[in-house]
Amino acid sequence: MSDKTKTQKMRTAKKLAIFFASIPTDKAIDIMKHFRVSTMESLTAEIRSLGLIDTEIQEAVFSEISERISKGVTHSAGGDDVAKAILSGVVGEEEAAKMLERAKPKRPKPFSTITGVSAQDLATILSHEQPATVAIVLSFFPPKKSGEVLSFLEEGVRDEIVIRLAKDREADMDIVERIERMLVEKVTSSINTNEEEARSNLGGPEFVAELFQGVDKSLEEELMASLQEDSVELANQIRDLMFTFEDLIKLNDTDIQKILREVSSSQLVIALRGADTDVVDKIMRNLSKRAKENMEEEMELTGKLKKSEVEAERKAIVAIVRNLEATGEIQLTVAEEEDVYV
Repeated sequence: MSDKTKTQKMRTAKKLAIFFASIPTDKAIDIMKHFRVSTMESLTAEIRSLGLIDTEIQEAVFSEISERISKGVTHSAGGDDVAKAILSGVVGEEEAAKMLERAKPKRPKPFSTITGVSAQDLATILSHEQPATVAIVLSFFPPKKSGEVLSFLEEGVRDEIVIRLAKDREADMDIVERIERMLVEKVTSSINTNEEEARSNLGGPEFVAELFQGVDKSLEEELMASLQEDSVELANQIRDLMFTFEDLIKLNDTDIQKILREVSSSQLVIALRGADTDVVDKIMRNLSKRAKENMEEEMELTGKLKKSEVEAERKAIVAIVRNLEATGEIQLTVAEEEDVYV
């Protein structure tokens, strides 16, 4: 078999990986210095995946690169050590460590094998675990699923769990892996799986705001009260995430008109600066003809505004919306996305 035949189906990246893993490290460093970072990362991943390199393949690669090397071959295998040695010489040890971390093969999302288990069954299993452990597990589930599981847990532990979920923090993956091994052993093998985006953080305000969409109103109020008691700032942050200025387009016209009666024209002029067209159209459509004309004129005459001013007025309007909901004058239960009319 000719040298060309041995490597003709081999990817270029793998050929280069064999080349760099086979020549002296200092020479590999000198050459790789001239590559782009993205190219170095790709080659790093290939070098790490190499096992023992067949001598014939090695020579075939050298031949194809047009410079057969008969002396100075120092490595007969790839691996982490070879990749690290080469990269450290090119970009330094600190940056090399980061690149090696980025080049790691992607592992399955934690707990991905049990997210298809029913919420009630998961709650039964998790009811025997500490709230801190439950919070870690639920932070890797889709928020809606986590909300469903919470609804089956005892009232006494739900508050502590949601408070822990609301506090955004980085995951200690060693701990996560130990919990996953323990939990999977307790779950039946006949399950359905759902693929979700990988998370490297445990919960956070955004997670809890979305989680609340999966629970009923009474449970939401109960959990929010616990959050309020633990941290007023965190509870308000979650409320802000649950309904935003942009969500005005999801409300019906009657409720929009009630909101507009509580908002001054000067507030609207500022709040609508740079807003999505859909939001502006929604507001304008619910103004009288004269009010709409006045609003358009004011918006044209208003000079530059600070972003902080715009955000402040939008938050003020959201606060008005929340107050109207609290008094029962409007409902923030919105239709599904396909039912929204704008």
